[in-house]
Amino acid sequence: MSHPSSHVSCCASLRQTLLQGWQQTFPLHSSPFRQMAARSGATPRELLSLCQELHRNGALQSIQPCWGEALRRERWRLAFMPPGDEAPLAAALAALPGCFRIERTEPQADMPPLWAEIEALDGEALARQLRQLPAQPMARLRLPSAAEHAQPCDDPEMAGHLEEGLALCSRPFAQCSRQLGCSESRLLSKLHAWRRGGQLAGLALKPPPTRVPQPGLLALWRGTEPTACSLARLQAHSGVDRVISGQGAPAWPWRLGLVLRAAPQLAQDQLREIVGHAGLPPPDVSARLLIDRPRDQALLFRTDKHNG
Repeated sequence: MSHPSSHVSCCASLRQTLLQGWQQTFPLHSSPFRQMAARSGATPRELLSLCQELHRNGALQSIQPCWGEALRRERWRLAFMPPGDEAPLAAALAALPGCFRIERTEPQADMPPLWAEIEALDGEALARQLRQLPAQPMARLRLPSAAEHAQPCDDPEMAGHLEEGLALCSRPFAQCSRQLGCSESRLLSKLHAWRRGGQLAGLALKPPPTRVPQPGLLALWRGTEPTACSLARLQAHSGVDRVISGQGAPAWPWRLGLVLRAAPQLAQDQLREIVGHAGLPPPDVSARLLIDRPRDQALLFRTDKHNG
């Protein structure tokens, strides 16, 4: 005897599980959907069919790699002062494969209106991407790396194929290995080795980043050099999204930058509270902003591609 209501409930639960995503936990296995189905209570066919439907509707991405901290790369924060409307520059930034974050601030004196964060394998790869822009950054800062002993990728071709996304099919690794001209076992062995070494955090099956810009606030200090205690207090606050320490040099004239995730009507009050708790003076300038995410993470090995 069938139970339609139970089936509908099961499908709704499965859909919700998929939309929450397998964050960095997609199985590195020759039959990954069989393993996932065993954990979700669905059949492999049901699970794969729903994944394909969500992908067709734009609600789910293809299977993507999540690079680990031990993969050598550079992360840069850039500030732009476009001569006119910043919309064309923002669109050009979003098309760069390495750009994963764009911030647009409200007009404010002494505040660049456009900011971006880009990851690239090295300085040359960054320069190639910046040459595609209609305007160059007026300031740039290389952000510190979390891994002291990061290593370069030993198979960029394989990494590039992974960044194109694995197909949502019953044997995605077998299909990828055929495109690479190697065996499925060699591909899986390499992925496991990368994960053990920290170069690969895992593979993910998840929705695309939201296209709705998120509100926040950017504050900048030019002459204030924060103490270690102040920095720790800023970083520990749940509303703080970014803490950027600089040297106040010509290439990056700010000694401290702070990005809050905050509703527009609450942003300035939260800023005063957080800054006071950290023992800092008021910032030299602050402005509300909108944060765009062109992609979940930088495409490090697809630098000839313009979309993600």
